[in-house]
Amino acid sequence: SSSSSSSSTIDCLVVGGGISGATLAHNLFYGDDDDDGNGGGLDVLLTESRSYLGGNVQSTLHADADGSFLFENGPNSFATQPSVVRISHQLNIQDQLVFADESLPPWVNHHGKLHPLPKGKGGKGARGQLELLFGSNGILKFGLTGDLLSWPGKIRAAVGALAGHAPPPADGTEETIRDWVTRILGEEVFARIIDPFVSGVYAGDPSTLSMKAALPKIARIEEYSYDIEWNKFGAIF
Repeated sequence: SSSSSSSSTIDCLVVGGGISGATLAHNLFYGDDDDDGNGGGLDVLLTESRSYLGGNVQSTLHADADGSFLFENGPNSFATQPSVVRISHQLNIQDQLVFADESLPPWVNHHGKLHPLPKGKGGKGARGQLELLFGSNGILKFGLTGDLLSWPGKIRAAVGALAGHAPPPADGTEETIRDWVTRILGEEVFARIIDPFVSGVYAGDPSTLSMKAALPKIARIEEYSYDIEWNKFGAIF
């Protein structure tokens, strides 16, 4: 969103018309519909070097002799944060939101075969954690019976998660998603699980995306683990 004002003076310049830039411009111009009366009203100019808005978030309608389907070129899902739902109502597209069944696992195509990834059943708190570990689509079943990871890959991940792993950089260097995952769980977990997952949500390169910025809740797991006095090697389970 941008102001249609012809004035050469603006309140805010937003550079980049991807999902982040477009959302920022929308909120600055229209506000957040809070009851405090302080939202929106700024004169905003949104700029984009390409001929289209949306950045990596692009949908293409593909049609052939067999019919038609909508293909997502970038992210294929989003987290249902309150801010996303709010904007969908402001844009009057709330009836177009498609919510996933939280009881079903995500899948990864590896070597021509679909593999389910560990997933809880939508439970909250301790119940959700137990579902994730011991449920029908849980981590335990994935590790023992799944064939997405090789046994060396499973063992490497188990050692990093259950026994311990190398500490984070001592100089405080910010780790990318790839740095963090390979340090704790190994290269195979990154290549076969995390890379396709992150690409499907962020449409970005996990070798350059900041772990703390993109996946802050997961990054905090390691911080909490080191806070436990007896957990000297940072086991995360």
